[in-house]
Amino acid sequence: MKTLQGAEATVTLQEHSVKKDREKKKYRHPKLDNKIRTERTKQETRILEKARQNGIQVPEIKDTGETSFEMQRILGKQLKETLEDKPETVQKLAVQVARLHEANIIHGDLTTSNAILTPENQVYIIDFGLATHSTRIEDKAVDLHLLKQILQTSHADQENLWPNFKQKYGEQGEKEVLEKLPEIEERARYK
Repeated sequence: MKTLQGAEATVTLQEHSVKKDREKKKYRHPKLDNKIRTERTKQETRILEKARQNGIQVPEIKDTGETSFEMQRILGKQLKETLEDKPETVQKLAVQVARLHEANIIHGDLTTSNAILTPENQVYIIDFGLATHSTRIEDKAVDLHLLKQILQTSHADQENLWPNFKQKYGEQGEKEVLEKLPEIEERARYK
């Protein structure tokens, strides 16, 4: 068993499952804190369930509590560790992200650290702590903006990653999101 401390949750890795427990924040009023932690836990589990129902490869929820939940542990390596050896897997990520956006789910932290490549060569998206529901093209483009930055900076030696992701994502029917991306990038330059 291994425990990791995140910004708002403790994650405990067990052999076949992962438990995510949202920690109390002492700086918040106890009632407000409990309400926030409960709502965020419900939202994250609902989004994970909706994603699975829409054919997106995400961990399966096993059990839920008020401010914690247990989910399937996805065995494999973070995509950030495998892209150098298997750059073609970025296209598998593109298919999953396109399905996510088709289901109007915005990940909120779309990075190669939040995607797992399994030994069966499948890509799973993980960590939906910042995820939301949105039909807005702009929100989906903001999701892609972060991923594009990661692919171009953290994986700069692999210059084809973003073009390959973009092509496969566009083939999945999300062209209007890609068309909105330059506008998002332009705004980001002036912040």
